[in-house]
Amino acid sequence: MGIPQRTSHLKTEADIKTASPWILSFRFSALLFNLIFLCFLWNIKAQEKINFKAFGYTPNLVQDSLYARLDNANSPEEQLPVLYAIGQKHQLYGNPDSVVHYANRILTIPKNYDEFVMPSLYIAKANELLGVGKYLNGLYDESLEACITGLSARAQTENDRTTKKLQLGLGKVYLQKQLFDKAEAIFLEVASNKEDSVLAAEAYLYLGRNYFHQDKFLDAQQAYNNAEERLGGIKTSKLGMEIRLAHAALAVKKKNYNKALPLYEAIVNSGLQQNYFDVYTEAVLGYGSASRALGNYQVAEMTLSMAYANAMQWNRLDLQKKIVNSLRLTYAAKGDFENAYNLMTQYTSLSNQIIAQQNGRAIQELEFKYQTLQKENQIYELKEEQQAKQSEIERQKTIKKAVLYGFLALLIPIIALLYVYYQKLQTQSKLNQQQEEINAQRITGLLNEQELKLARTSLHAQQEERARIAQQLHDSIGGNLAGIKLQMANIETKNELQKGIMNQINETYELVREISHDLTPKKFNESAFTLLIDEYVHKIRNSTKMEITFQAHPKKRINNLGEPLKVALYQIIQELFTNTIKHAKAKQVELHLTLHKNTFQLLFEDDGAGFNVNDPKKGIGLYNIENKIQQWNGTLHLDSAIGRGTVATIEIPINV
Repeated sequence: MGIPQRTSHLKTEADIKTASPWILSFRFSALLFNLIFLCFLWNIKAQEKINFKAFGYTPNLVQDSLYARLDNANSPEEQLPVLYAIGQKHQLYGNPDSVVHYANRILTIPKNYDEFVMPSLYIAKANELLGVGKYLNGLYDESLEACITGLSARAQTENDRTTKKLQLGLGKVYLQKQLFDKAEAIFLEVASNKEDSVLAAEAYLYLGRNYFHQDKFLDAQQAYNNAEERLGGIKTSKLGMEIRLAHAALAVKKKNYNKALPLYEAIVNSGLQQNYFDVYTEAVLGYGSASRALGNYQVAEMTLSMAYANAMQWNRLDLQKKIVNSLRLTYAAKGDFENAYNLMTQYTSLSNQIIAQQNGRAIQELEFKYQTLQKENQIYELKEEQQAKQSEIERQKTIKKAVLYGFLALLIPIIALLYVYYQKLQTQSKLNQQQEEINAQRITGLLNEQELKLARTSLHAQQEERARIAQQLHDSIGGNLAGIKLQMANIETKNELQKGIMNQINETYELVREISHDLTPKKFNESAFTLLIDEYVHKIRNSTKMEITFQAHPKKRINNLGEPLKVALYQIIQELFTNTIKHAKAKQVELHLTLHKNTFQLLFEDDGAGFNVNDPKKGIGLYNIENKIQQWNGTLHLDSAIGRGTVATIEIPINV
């Protein structure tokens, strides 16, 4: 059950992108039907225990009275507090796009009223909302910019609650960027606030998460306890639920599932009653992950499928991505590599959709700024035109009116001709530049293709030459030495000189055999490929502190791959581990090898520092990996961001 298996002939991401729209629509319809069916079964089985069910709608509990007040507000002084209140409500119920929308509405009010000057307090409040919305959408650099802008607006005022909230937002961004020392200093400063216990409790919560990410679990536990103490008896509030979520995550980390599961159940029920759908989903996600760790795969599958149904209903792609990844781990853990492979494709598709949405938002913001600038220019041009008309009226009273119009009549066609000629030159220049770029790309492509052919030919020739030399050493010199050794062994009585010669012959014979075997990839001929990888992973695990998971399916088919491909895959895996050890500082690594039909897939995932995949500068390691994959007509997909780890997916077609 859960996400249905894809029985299509499509195998790669490129195939999925080129599939007809009605096929994709049919699949998603089937998926939604299956999830609804799961919801029905799960409600029957777990109705008396825990409310694992879908909302059926996107909660929106902003009071109609607020919108009515906004409609009736006629001045910016009346609009500002109402807009901020609506933005806070959307923040409470986890609607980041709406939070950003109302923050931008506050910031654009001065442009609608010529003589109105925005108070610094509402500049700070608007940037506070903007920072929260960007943070919830995963746009940490933009969230950081908003927090700093808000703090700058309040630099000359007292250290009020808005300033503390902006500082707390700044600390959250530092935590996501793994700048733990900076984040800790900010959280401790905000937590020392004795006047606002709720804000202090939130600061202690994120201080604990800061310690949690550094594996300082005792410090994290103490920080969570301090958060509960400062919050008091308001455990049913959203912040109280988030604190208990942190306790549950810490219990799972310590493998104390008997403590974690009841906590998740209580949070699920409270989140459902309070309509906090983001907290509800996180709790269901944690419950499913804990069930998987206990081996209760059916419970985990149903729980995560329910969470996925809610995430689809709310159109929250970030939650869908998390849930799909957890479902993938569940199927892999119970040995269902077919569904694990299919879910990996869905995971990649969701990542691409998130990137596309983020790019779309950026484009919309740029369009909004451009339209605003155009309106300002139009206003300025209207004022200039009005002044010009007034001046023209004054000049019309003079006799020079006819001369002026005659001059303009001659000047305008000349300017028009010059403008047309200039446009023509510009167009021709762009066409020439584009043609040069196309030619350069063609030349580069041909050179790269030739280099790949030469590299393959050279590698093949080297392997043949090494095999020939090894055969010659073994058959000629090795055979002669073996004959001499046999003749010497037939001498019954040997003096000391003969014994020394005999020992030297033995050593030379063994040396020739070692050289012969080293020239051929002995370990790939004599040992199973998956066993070699397992031994290599074991060595890495013993020499580092990383937790490494390695799975291969089906092992028999993978072990029967051609020797050149196995050598290339082994070198790629070595390069991936080398990059993780040197740069990522990861604590957990997963390596999965899958051979499905005629496609080999390698999935390498770590929880390290990550990197910017759009950075044009590539290291020699990544270049070597891409070069080896291109030699086998494969594809490489990288999903990574600063502070969020790295997922590398490699697919290579296998010619049967």
